[in-house]
Parts: sequence; structure tokens; C-alpha cells
Amino acid sequence: MWPGLLLLFLVLGGAIAGITLGAKSYRETSQKRAADYLAAERARRAIRTGVDDPASPNVPIDVDTDGQVGNPKTYEDQKCAMLNYISKKGRIFAVLPNKTETQIDMKGVNWFGMETGNAVPFGLWTNAKNGTTVYEIATFLAANKFNVVRLPVSITHILANTAPRKDLVNLEENRAIDMSTYMSALGSIIKALAYRNIGVLISMHTLTPEVSGGTWFDDSLGITKEKFLQSIDTLTKAFCGPNYWNVVGIDLKNEPHTSTWTAFADGAEIIGNRMHKGCSNWLAFVEGTNIETHSTTIGGVLREYGDWWGGGLQGVKTKRVKLGLPNKVVYAPHYYNSGVYPQSYFYGPGKSELSDADLRQRVSETATDMFGYIAADKQEALVLGEFAGLYATDAHPLKTTKRTTDFLIEVMLRDGYAGGFMWSLNPESTYQYNPNGPASFTEGLLKDDWRSANTEFVKGMAALDKLPSLQMLPCVLSSPSSPLPP
Repeated sequence: MWPGLLLLFLVLGGAIAGITLGAKSYRETSQKRAADYLAAERARRAIRTGVDDPASPNVPIDVDTDGQVGNPKTYEDQKCAMLNYISKKGRIFAVLPNKTETQIDMKGVNWFGMETGNAVPFGLWTNAKNGTTVYEIATFLAANKFNVVRLPVSITHILANTAPRKDLVNLEENRAIDMSTYMSALGSIIKALAYRNIGVLISMHTLTPEVSGGTWFDDSLGITKEKFLQSIDTLTKAFCGPNYWNVVGIDLKNEPHTSTWTAFADGAEIIGNRMHKGCSNWLAFVEGTNIETHSTTIGGVLREYGDWWGGGLQGVKTKRVKLGLPNKVVYAPHYYNSGVYPQSYFYGPGKSELSDADLRQRVSETATDMFGYIAADKQEALVLGEFAGLYATDAHPLKTTKRTTDFLIEVMLRDGYAGGFMWSLNPESTYQYNPNGPASFTEGLLKDDWRSANTEFVKGMAALDKLPSLQMLPCVLSSPSSPLPP
């Protein structure tokens, strides 16, 4: 071979190799630039701070096949078995497919929005300034050991399968949410929470988006008893199965404040039995009523107090809710603080603030007389369906509002409650007293931007981490031959 020709081949080979290496380097640089951009986008919508870092290794962040970070196209079937939940000995247990029982205490949070005219949970509109995604909410909750979410819904929306407001959800960054209908959106939220092993309690919250309803039906609103029961059928048909294995039950009616206990207990039995006709695995959460003034002895003094809406369960002493299936009732009362209403028993003469010892005793005695005695019975589990209110923003000089919630958690832990659902995740949660009022004061577990944790509130709720059997819901792989409930 001529020396010149050899030199030419060497030059051409080197050039081709250089071009190839250059192209590879350019491709890798472009891929890294794209990955960095997607990671930065995820960081922008992530919820920052809290007791634990939501990006900590114990809550891994996913990268989808197209490189999207923390924004899955879909939540695939996890192959988890449908668990059977029971309530006995004052506790909640998940019965696994092999019939073993595991106790599950509930550190819960309320996340509202689906019960309103918007028909979708708030906060999912992530943009350059505020909002987040369902993926980030689930990640944040899991990092801070919240293992169940109570989702308020509207009976009217269930029956009509109302289309949610699409402008309140950034669908490019919430790709796995199906906003076609009310039920598809609800199912998407349930699946997103299941991905982090977070349970869901569906709360029959409002009869219509505008009217909560003081009992479980109202013919004048078009929500008859049968219509209400049809909404229960719709939920069990849609969500009772392995694809929605993390649904633990239904809160049968939020705050039936105009009902007598006898009437609502009868209604709870009708609703609970209808639910079990479609889904024998779920629990029936039963709230209290509040139409009476009660008296109890506190520090040797007979004092009167009024029930919180949903809080009055004194009637259980003479009439327990009995369902066709055993061990399926959880009592789920509400107990708030002065942000909702400045109850006289939270204060001394002239609305003076009490010492820690006196306020602690008054919270304990009123909660125990209202519903806490049920925990001592060691029969049905007792879980607070709503509690807390204002917390970090408490303007009392001695922090009466905040202390009330802290002391209530002490009671929950001391007396063997099976957990509770704080109100609420949403920063739009509105209260009337702080300490003066009525006015409008807002606070939630997240700050107004939906991307920053209300760190003091998160730390306050971390007291519930002492619940003896707090754990995320167990995903037990299902057997192909496992039968579906009921």
C-alpha cells in the first residue's frame, strides 16, 4: 500500500472516530441537560421542609420511561391483595390473605375539595408561583408518616358523576389523574395515594356542594334515603377491589348535627349494611350528633359543655351501632379548638387563659365524657374524624388554641384511641376566632403556596408518631386465585 494512501485512511478513520465521539458527547450532554431540567421542574413543585425531608432516601423519587421525574404517566396495578379491615378490642386490624391480623393505628389528614363545586381536591394547579401535584402530596405525607387520608365527597357529585374543574389541575404535571368524571378523578387520587401505601377514608361529607346537611338525607334537596344509598352502591362498585386496595372504609355522614342519636344510629346501620352488601372488607366510620348541652364534673366542679358538630357520642352508652357483619364499626367523633369556637370550658373567668394543668384537665374531661369513654370499653375502635384547627398562627398570649390540640393528642395516646385525622392539609382551612372574632383566619398543614410545609404544625402532629401500631398500609401480593369481596 502506498504510504500516502495509508496516511489518508488514518486521517479519515480519525475524523470519523472524532465525529462519533463528538456526537456521543453532544447526545450525553443534551440528555443530561434534559434530565437536569426535569429534575429542576420536580424540585419546583416539591413540598419543602417538614419533620423529614420529602426527598429523603426513605421515600424514593421515580423517573418515568420518558425521563419525567416524579410525574408518572399512570399508576400501575400494584398487585396488592384486598385486605379485610376489622374493629375490635378498641383497635383497627387489617386481616391479611393468610388470615393473620396486623394492627394499624391511623395518623390521618383531611384533604378537602371534592365535596365543593370544584369537584376536585385543592392544590393540584402547580404553576410558576404555587400549587403542587398529587405525587408530591403523597410523597410529603409518607415522609411524615401520615398513613391515611380522609377525602370528603359530595353525594350529588357521586350520583351525577360530575366532571371536575379541569382548570384547577395542571394535567401536564399530574399526568396520571383522569379528570374525565368525578369517579375517575376520585379513583386517580386513591391510586396515587396507594402508590405510597397511604390509605383512603371516603367521607360522605355534603349532600350537595352547597349544603352539608344535618342528617344523611334531605328530600327537599333531592337526596332521599334511597338516593344516598345509591351513592354508596356507586362507591362500592367502583372501588371495592384490588385496584383500590387502600380504601379502608366510608365515614357514613359528616357531622349529622340536626339528628338525634337514635335516628342517626338507625341510619348508620342502614348505610353500613348497604355498604357491606357491596364491600364486606370496609369499615363503617360513625360520627356523633350534637343537639344537647351536657354536664360533667371537672376538678370537682359541675360544668356544662356543648358537643362539637359530629362529636356527641354519649348515646352509645345506651344504643350502640350494630351492623350485620361483626367488628366493622369505628366511632369517629370530631373535637376542635378555640379557632372554631371559643368554648367556655377552654377559659377561666373573663376569658382568661388557663394554666397547662387546668386546660389539660378540661380537654381530657370533656373529650372523655363526649366520646372518650368508648376507648375504655375496648370494643369498637375510636378514631377522631376531625381535630385540630388553628395551630402555629395561634394569637393567644399563652397559646390556648395550640395547647388544646397538643393536650388532645396526649389524651388520644393515653387512653388508647386508634388515631385521628387532623384538619387539614389545605392552607385554605378557615376559622373564625384567633382569639377575637368572628373574622377569617386560615391555616393548614401546608402553607399558602402548597409547596412549603407549615413546619410547626407538622412537628405538632409528629406527636402522633407515638401511636403504638403506626405503619403504612401493608401491600400483600395477591394470589391469582384470591376471590374478590364480598
